[in-house]
Amino acid sequence: MSKNDRTGSIRIFLAVCSARSFAAAAAQLRLSPSAVAKSIARLEARLGVRLLERTTRRLQLTQEGEHYAGVCRHALEEIDRVEAELVATRNEPSGLLRVSLPPQFGMSIVAPALFAVADAHPLLSFDIRLSAEKVDFIAQRVDLAVRIGHLPDTSGLTARRLGTQTIVLCASPGYLDQHGTPQSISDLSPHRLIASSGERGIAPWPIAGPDGGVETWTPPARLTLDGSVLMLSAIKTGRGIGLLPQWLAAPELASGALKQVLPGRIESDLPIHVVWPTTPMMLPRLRVAIDAIVAAARSSVISDGGQ
Repeated sequence: MSKNDRTGSIRIFLAVCSARSFAAAAAQLRLSPSAVAKSIARLEARLGVRLLERTTRRLQLTQEGEHYAGVCRHALEEIDRVEAELVATRNEPSGLLRVSLPPQFGMSIVAPALFAVADAHPLLSFDIRLSAEKVDFIAQRVDLAVRIGHLPDTSGLTARRLGTQTIVLCASPGYLDQHGTPQSISDLSPHRLIASSGERGIAPWPIAGPDGGVETWTPPARLTLDGSVLMLSAIKTGRGIGLLPQWLAAPELASGALKQVLPGRIESDLPIHVVWPTTPMMLPRLRVAIDAIVAAARSSVISDGGQ
């Protein structure tokens, strides 16, 4: 007997317990009295006990039947409650969503959008972590992640491209007024250069070559910093020339607080994706978060090339 058949026979049994009549229970369940009687007989045969005493006037629960009915009634109430909650989650975003974000992009672009989602849906909770490390969705129990860079590990995952991160070489107007504006890559060496730390020291800069290819050049940096926000702070305060993601530098470039140096000579395009484990059905909490992240990415300064 399948679990669904068992649940059905239990519901029939409880209806008989309530009505104390096969005929009345059958009418309530829109079944024939014989179908109800056969269901009760099969249930008693499976359990190996008599649940009902049958008399000419009415049905009476046995001691075993009273106990079984109480347990079944409680169990079905719990099943009905949980099923109602699950049905509700198909419509209203609720529950906990664990999200992993790259630090700077997550802080500046994605997290504010998720805060707004939390405000709009009081039944929805977020656990947001900032990390530049690769996410293990199973081990870290992550539901959703944003990744910058290529995705070699998409098995079992669904990814939606948000755009492309480009980088720009920037300096403050005050620094350029004092030290001059470089006109070529070779002009950079005498300047105060600010670099990022890589796995093996200073991260090289990707330079567009004359033949259309990309060459790498390790800047003779006076400052090596970890993180784009720290880099932005140093560049804005006139500490030198450095690379910034375009989405981070855009407001400063628009306001004149920063100036772009050697436009078109830096060549680095990294795809940005929102990624989640593939499931047969997308829960509302996941959908509203993804929609918010996509909208936030579109409103930021990231290229949509390659989507």
